[in-house]
Amino acid sequence: MTSFIKRSNDSAIKIDIVSDVSCPWCAVGYNELNNAISQFEGEVDIAWLPLEINPDMSKEGQDVTSYLSQKYGMTSEQQQQNMAMIESRGHAAGFEFKPMKDRHVYNSFDCHCLLHIAKEYDLQTPLKLALLSLYFQRGGDISDRELLSNAAIDVGLPSDAIAKAFNDEQLRQDVRVVMQQIRSAGVTSVPTLIVNNQYAIAGAQGEAGYLDILQQVAAMEK
Repeated sequence: MTSFIKRSNDSAIKIDIVSDVSCPWCAVGYNELNNAISQFEGEVDIAWLPLEINPDMSKEGQDVTSYLSQKYGMTSEQQQQNMAMIESRGHAAGFEFKPMKDRHVYNSFDCHCLLHIAKEYDLQTPLKLALLSLYFQRGGDISDRELLSNAAIDVGLPSDAIAKAFNDEQLRQDVRVVMQQIRSAGVTSVPTLIVNNQYAIAGAQGEAGYLDILQQVAAMEK
C-alpha cells in the first residue's frame, strides 16, 4: 500500500482509517476497533484518512430515504432492516445513534479539511469523534461551518487553524490529492483500515474480528 502517514513510534501497530463522517459504519467500526484495542496488549497508533462517499452532494443535502433509494436502490423494507442493523451494532459497541430514519445526508468535505489540519495538532481522533457525535447522535448539519467550528474549538483546535481549513485553497487541494491517492491505491469504500501500510481491511469487522486482526498482525511483525 502507498505510505500516507509517517510516525515516530515504530513499535506500535499503525492503523490509518479511511473514513467519512457521513458514514454510519465508520462510527460503528471505530467503536468496535477501540473496544478491541482496550483488550490488546500491544500499542496501536491511529490516524485518519479522507474519502468522501458523496463528493457531489449539494449544500442542502438529501433526506436519507431518497438517498438510500437513489444511491443503493434500497426498498423501504431494506432501508428499515439496514437502519436497524446499524443501530443494533452501534448499541453493542457503545455508540448510540439518533434514529437513523431521521438522518439527513450532507456534504462532508469541510469535515475532511478540518481533520487534515487537526493532524498537525494531534487532535484528529478527538475531532473525528466530536464530528461523528455531532452528526449521528445530535443530528447536526456537518456542512454548517458554524457547527463545525464549535466542534473543533471544543476539542482544542485553534481558530486560525479552523479558518485555514475552510479558506486555504492549497490545503483544500491537498485533501483532494490525498483522496485521489487513496482511490488510486485501490481503496474505494469506508471504513477501510490500512494496517502498517501493508494490509487493507474493508468494512466494520466487529470487536472480536478487530482483536483477531491486531493479534495476527502483532504475531507477524515479531
